[in-house]
Amino acid sequence: MKRMKGEDKDKGKEDDLKEDEVEDELESRMDTIYRICRQLIGYALELHQSQFRVFSFSIFLFGQRGRLLRWDRSGVIYTESFEWLTQPDTLLEFIWRFNFLSVVERGHDSTVTPVTDDEAEVALPKLKRYPGLENTKKADLRRFLVHDDRSADGDLRGYITPNAVWDTGGLFGRSTFGYIAFDVASTNLVYLKDFWRTDLPGIQKESDIYCKLHDAQVPNIPRLGPAGDVPLSPECTATASFATQRTRTQDYLTIPDGEHEWCPGQLHVDPYVHYRLVLETLGKSLSTFKSTRQLCEVIRDAIVAHSAAYERAQILHRDVSAGNILITEEGTGMLIDWDLSKQVHKGVEEGPRQHSRTGTWQFISISRLREPRYTAHEVSDDLESFFWVLLYQIARCRNILKIDVSNDMQEVFDDYIKLSHDRLVRGGRGKLICLIGGNLSPRIVKDLLRTAEGLINVSCTKIIEELRSLFHDYYLHVETQFETSTQTQIDIEEMRRDDSRVKEAQEKLRSPEFVLSIMNKYLASKWDIEDDGSLDKTDMGHDASKSRYRRKRKAEDVNSGEKNSDQVRWGRLPPSSIQPSSDVVSSRSKGTSKTLYSKSSQKSVSSLLK
Repeated sequence: MKRMKGEDKDKGKEDDLKEDEVEDELESRMDTIYRICRQLIGYALELHQSQFRVFSFSIFLFGQRGRLLRWDRSGVIYTESFEWLTQPDTLLEFIWRFNFLSVVERGHDSTVTPVTDDEAEVALPKLKRYPGLENTKKADLRRFLVHDDRSADGDLRGYITPNAVWDTGGLFGRSTFGYIAFDVASTNLVYLKDFWRTDLPGIQKESDIYCKLHDAQVPNIPRLGPAGDVPLSPECTATASFATQRTRTQDYLTIPDGEHEWCPGQLHVDPYVHYRLVLETLGKSLSTFKSTRQLCEVIRDAIVAHSAAYERAQILHRDVSAGNILITEEGTGMLIDWDLSKQVHKGVEEGPRQHSRTGTWQFISISRLREPRYTAHEVSDDLESFFWVLLYQIARCRNILKIDVSNDMQEVFDDYIKLSHDRLVRGGRGKLICLIGGNLSPRIVKDLLRTAEGLINVSCTKIIEELRSLFHDYYLHVETQFETSTQTQIDIEEMRRDDSRVKEAQEKLRSPEFVLSIMNKYLASKWDIEDDGSLDKTDMGHDASKSRYRRKRKAEDVNSGEKNSDQVRWGRLPPSSIQPSSDVVSSRSKGTSKTLYSKSSQKSVSSLLK
C-alpha cells in the first residue's frame, strides 16, 4: 500500500520525537555519571588533602555490584565491576590483602612525620617570627625529609614546616605545596617546594635548571638548596627509579592515544614523580609593592632574569605570572618557579613536549590561549605575560577608580570559550579586546590610565601605554570577532593593510631587549609619587595577584557546566576555580576535575596491590 504524504510527515515527527527521547535519556545518564564521578573524586581529594599521600585505594559499591579503585596524581585505575553480595570473593580478597600491607604499601608518605617536643621547641620561635606564621602551634608542625640528588652520600635532610603557605591543592596533576621551613641543620628559614614533576623525555628537573642558570650567572633568581626525587621511604635511596614515589596509572592505560567512542578527545595520561626542592632565598608577594615605581622595578628585574636565562643559558621560563615574581628583602625582584621552563635552540622550530598548555590562566598570552595545542611557546609569549602581570597589579592592587572593575577584570583575565567538537578550552578574547579596542573595551583600560593622573606616576602609565601599543601591533593580524564601532573597524582594517607594523612588532618581541628598554627608559626618569603602593579595593572573590596560591592551569581541564549552545560555551573562570584548587580546575558549579580513567580489566586484585 502506498503511504500518503501526510503519513510520511507523521512518521518523521515520531522518529524525531524518539530521537529526542534517546538524546534526553543519554544526557540524563551522562549527568548521573558525571555526578558520581565528581562525588568519588571529592572523597579521594578529601583523603589526599587530610593526609600525606602517594596514592590511595577506595571501594565503590553501587547496588549489588562494586569496583576497586586506586588513585594517584596521574588519574584513577578501576577494576571491572563485580558482584559483591552474591560473589564476595573479590572484595574479601582485597580486604584480606590490604590488611597485610605496610603503611607505605597502603599509599602513605612515610618521609613526612610528626615532630618531637625537642624539635618543636627549637623551630617554633623562629617560624613564629615569619609574617603570617605568628599563631603556629606544635600541632601544625611536621618533619619533611629531602633527598639531594647532587649529594654523593645520598643523605636525607630534615626540614620542619607549619601548614603550607600556599598550595595548588587538587587530586591530579602537579599538586604543588609551598612551605616556609626550618632547616634542622642550619637553623635558617628556607622555602620548601613539594610537587609532582612531569616524568617525560626532555623535561628537566627544576634543580638541574637552577644549576644551569647559576652556572650562566643569571641574576635575580633564588639560591638553590637540596633538591631531589622523594624516596619511597626513609630507608630507601632515591637513586633507583623503583625506589622513588611515582605514579602508576599510566602503566595501566589500556587505550592508546587517539579517539575512543566514550572519549571525544585524545586521552593522555602523564606520569609524575614526587619531588622536593629547597630555595634558600625568601621573598614577598608581588602584590605587597610599596609604590608603582617598585612594582615596575621588580617586574623589570624579573625580565632581566628572563633575558639572561634566554640569552646565556638558552632557557625559556614559560610560566611568567604574578606569583612567580617575588620581592626580596632588599626590595628587588626575583623570578622563581623554573620547573616548567624549557631548553631552547635559537633558529630551530620545536613542537610542544606536552599534550596540554601550561601556565597561569590570567597571564597566559593571547596566542597560547587561542590555540592551546600544536604551537610552541615563544619568547613573545613570556614577554606578553609580563605585560598582563603589570596591568593586573595596577588595576587590581592599585585600584584608584571610583567604580568596581571586578567584571572588567574577569572579562579580560578570566574569560574562556569551549568548543564541543574538540572539547578544548580557549581564551584570549577579553585580552584581545583590551589591546585592539572597540565598543567592548573594558574600563580598566579606558578609564584607568585617564583617571590615574595625580594618583599614579605618569611614568608607570607610559610604560603600560607603550607596552600595550607594542602588543596591539603584534596582534593586528588576528581576526577580531567582537563588536566594534564602524570607525574603529575601518581604522583596524587600514592598519592591517600595512603589515609592516605587525612585522616590526614581531621583530621587537624576538628577545626581551626592547621591552627592557621601555622599562629602563621610564625607570631612569623622575617619579613624582613615592607612596602609591598596593591598595586593593576590588571585590573579585579571588586574588590572582597571589597566583602562587593557585594551580598552573591547563586549559583542557576547565570544564563548563553551563548548557549553552552545542557548539560553543562561553564563561569566566569563577572564584571557586581560582581559589586554591589543582592542576585540574572546575569551572562553574558543575565542572569536574580532570578525570583520567584507566581500566585495569586485565589486572587482578593481587596485581593492583603490588
